[in-house]
Parts: sequence; structure tokens; C-alpha cells
Amino acid sequence: MSVFDNSNFFPEFPFSPSRLRHVQPRPPVTTASQPCKTAIAADLPEVAGPAPDAMPDAAVPGSAPPAIRMPAPQRPALRSLRTPPPPVPLRMLPLATFIWGSRALPPQPRTRADHALIWVTSGRLQLDYPRRHQTLRPGDLRLIPAGTAFAALPMQDARGHVALIPADLAALAGLPAAGLAAHVGAQAAHLLRLLTALASASGARDAGRTADLAALLPRCLATLDPERAPAAAPQIRTGDRDLVERFLTLARASLRDCLSLAELSGQLHCATAALDSACLAARGRRAIELIHDLRLECAAGLLRQGRLPTTQIARQAGYSSQTHFTRAFVAATGRTPEAFRAQPC
Repeated sequence: MSVFDNSNFFPEFPFSPSRLRHVQPRPPVTTASQPCKTAIAADLPEVAGPAPDAMPDAAVPGSAPPAIRMPAPQRPALRSLRTPPPPVPLRMLPLATFIWGSRALPPQPRTRADHALIWVTSGRLQLDYPRRHQTLRPGDLRLIPAGTAFAALPMQDARGHVALIPADLAALAGLPAAGLAAHVGAQAAHLLRLLTALASASGARDAGRTADLAALLPRCLATLDPERAPAAAPQIRTGDRDLVERFLTLARASLRDCLSLAELSGQLHCATAALDSACLAARGRRAIELIHDLRLECAAGLLRQGRLPTTQIARQAGYSSQTHFTRAFVAATGRTPEAFRAQPC
């Protein structure tokens, strides 16, 4: 028998069977926290819900919890992720690098989406419209509105400035919609400072300063001198015309020999300066420019006619090397010789 047999129990032992049979139920003990709990429970609002008997079977303990359906989240309205492009700034270009028009010989008029402010400070610029041709001289200024078809070809000695003004900036400044033809006189320094500052502010996206400077541009243009009358065509002497024709014939026949202008003048028994003056009077171009035109014309014809290598074409057209030919052809047409050949006529 175990050590805890019945004989070892005594009446006072708390767990003895006799003690358990005579234990009186004790009154409930009220603690300090119980009234608080009762008061808190009384203050809580009554939650409306189904009666215990009406609970679904899934709520019975031991059963799987019911599937809770959450409301679909409200998707926020989609905003366009495409931000508007930044405004195009005003650009300043050297006149010598501004060649505009179709890629033909010579360039044909084409339209632009921006306004072109062309200012010649030295040399000359050939400006062609569909039914009108002009030659800008030092001091001449032209404002060509957007959408106007024109072609611009600077001569080799041309120097100056070209401001490409976006349409929105031109509208903000209030530039004349019909364009402008003027002569820059005493306002040259002020106009150059204004255009440079406007290009800098526009490129830095400084809207306030750009607007202030743009408002000054039409005022400055209004102070320029009026357009000069075109110079009277010089009287061409018969001797000059004959000399130029003989010069062109000799230069075309000797392109492959790469003769210099002095050598050509020697064969024509005239001075280089006299030949240059005769070419200016008869053709409006210097003698060296006419030679360049002949070389380009010969090279373009050979590129269109056959499949001769460009090295051979450069030699027949009178260029000193393939590099010289490519550089001169790109400067004149905007395309390499290979691209010019691949493009249909």
C-alpha cells in the first residue's frame, strides 16, 4: 500500500474525502478590481449582432473560421505619368555653320518650326525664297517667321549670328508675325548682348528673366535702321564676261590636275585679283568659290552616274584627298558622299 493510504488521512487534512464532503461553499470574495470591471462593462456600448443561437456552424468552437470577405480597395484615379516636354530654349549659332534648305545642289527652300533671326556681320549670305532671291551683306538682318520656306547658304567669308527662336517664346515676346528686314547700325553691341543674355536665360529655364528679356527684344528691333535698298547691279564689261567664261572652261577641264588659282590665272595671262574681280562682277562669286562649285558639281554627277569608288571620284573632282572630299561635300550638302549616292534623285 502506498504511504498515502486511507489510514493516513485525518479529518483536518484539506484533501481528505471527509473534509470535502463537509466543506461549506464560501461566499464570493469581492475585490477592489471587480467593481471597476463591472462599471467598465456597464459603460461599454451594446454591440448589435446575431444571437448566440443564430451563429453559423462555422462559429462553433473547433470548427474552421468563416471566410472573411474584405471590401475591394478603392483604386485611386490614375494620373498621367507623361510629363509635358520642357520648353525649347533659344539657340545662338554662328552664321558660317547655318546652312538651311533641302539637301540638293543648290539647297531648295524648306520651312522651319521656329523663327530664324539672321544677322550678317561680314561677308555675304545667299537667302532664297520660292520666288525671290536675296544676298545679305554686312549689317543686314532678317527675321524669318516660322512656317516660311527659305534656303540659306553662307559664303566662305560669311560671319554673323543666327538666333533660332521657338514659336512660344516669339509669341511671348510679341515678334512681328510678318517678319522683319532691317540694317543693324549703332545698335549692334546692344542687340548682341540682348540675344546672348536671352539665350542664356532660356537655356537655364529661368522663366522670369526669359520673359523680361523677351519683352525687350521687339523694342530693340524697332530701333534698327530700315532695310537698305539693294545695291545696283554692277556693269559687266564684255572683257570680264569673256575672261570668266574662259576661266570656267579651263577650270572644268583641269579639275583632275588640282591646279591652284594662281596657276589658272597664269594660263589665262591675267592677275589673280583681276580674275577675282571679273568673277564677282559677272557671277557674284569669287573665283575660288566658283572652283568649289565646279568640284561639287562634278562629284555629284559622278556619284549619281555610276558606282565608282569615292576615292576615285575625289581624284577626278580635283580634291587633294578622300578626307578633303568628304569634309567639303558634307559642308555643302549635309550628307556624306555615300549617303548622297544612296538617296534617290
